[in-house]
Amino acid sequence: MGDLEIRSGRVVAVDTETLRHAAARADLAVADAETLGTTLRQADQLLDITVTGVMVGHPVTIAQTVTEQGRMLVTALRDTATAYELVELQARHAAAAAGDAADRRDAVLLARRIEQLEASSPAAAALAEQAVADAPNPFATVARELFWPSLLLGTLGAGTMGLYGAGALAIRAAGKGAIPDGSRLVGTPRTPTVSLITVAKGRAPESMSALARRQPSTERPGDIRVERYTMPGGGRRFALYVSGTRTKGDVGTFGMRTNVPLYLGAASSSYESVRIALEKAGAKPGDSVMVSGHSQGAMIASRVALEEEYEVPMLVGFGNPVQADVGADTLQVDLRHSDDLVPLLAAGGHDGSIGAQGSMVVERDVSPWPGLDSHQMDAYTETAEMLDASSDPRVDAVRQRLAELGQAVSVEVFVYDTEEGVTPSSADAG
Repeated sequence: MGDLEIRSGRVVAVDTETLRHAAARADLAVADAETLGTTLRQADQLLDITVTGVMVGHPVTIAQTVTEQGRMLVTALRDTATAYELVELQARHAAAAAGDAADRRDAVLLARRIEQLEASSPAAAALAEQAVADAPNPFATVARELFWPSLLLGTLGAGTMGLYGAGALAIRAAGKGAIPDGSRLVGTPRTPTVSLITVAKGRAPESMSALARRQPSTERPGDIRVERYTMPGGGRRFALYVSGTRTKGDVGTFGMRTNVPLYLGAASSSYESVRIALEKAGAKPGDSVMVSGHSQGAMIASRVALEEEYEVPMLVGFGNPVQADVGADTLQVDLRHSDDLVPLLAAGGHDGSIGAQGSMVVERDVSPWPGLDSHQMDAYTETAEMLDASSDPRVDAVRQRLAELGQAVSVEVFVYDTEEGVTPSSADAG
């Protein structure tokens, strides 16, 4: 079992404004040291003292050393800030260049800004290039683990590795895994049947592992769980938990047939069933809904946040095949296993940090045989428990969001089952 790696993005995990602020403060300190050095030299001249090269402990020499090293620090901080800004701009440029006409116009402006920054600091440009080259490769771990087993399969193993490599390149080229801000689902899905099967009293989750244990699965009835919180003063909030893809028994709307269209950006009956369940539980447009899900359910939760029908204070994905840029008001927590094949569909996600302050990607290795048990919700529950025990300060943001739900005066739990509906007619679509 691997240790947790917690980061803010695939490449960028640094607030560039903080770096520049630190550079400005260091610059002021350097100016003070330079002024002090000048004053000390003037005092020496008055006292007719000569500073020689061997007097390393002399105050004038110390002030000069501090000034020189301080200038180097200021330059390094500013170059680093520019390098991280370049990486972020390059990621935005790539997304914009693949968009519509308006996005492509933005891409031209971003390209100019990138050229200006690269010209202003060649050192920063080199740092940015190295940062991208050294960024975590989301396919590397699984590729290493597939290599040795593939040798045992001979020609079949070689073919598997070839298909895997081609698939990895295709996913990256398509750019479907990292969904940009403003993306919306298209098309008219089947209208599913959503049936309430359980109503009960509950309590607010207090930890990430509590969220994990509430995810619908084949071990408990229902495809969708909605919690309704009555807050002091009578206001309402909601929490949503969405099932992953089901392959056995009555799969409802969460079968394999809804996976691919949703991944490609088309509205699916599984997504529609979640909207209906929220409506049945009493959620209205603009209400606060914390969303979470496993696998396909995480992809649906991401889309709920992107569609902006509801206010989404937190998005939690377990084995999410996509990563959505949900904006600065939504805390986003992505739990991934580097030996799980499904999160590879996110192609590493966004290079830069996205979401509210404290958003994070949490990753670890689970099994030497990728795809067998590392995608199961039990494994992700263990990862969530490890995150709960982490001292990383970003976990405080999660605790804060959950503590707000803990103020509820009552919690009602609604569990829904789903069934596929019929394809809408052209009149219905119109």
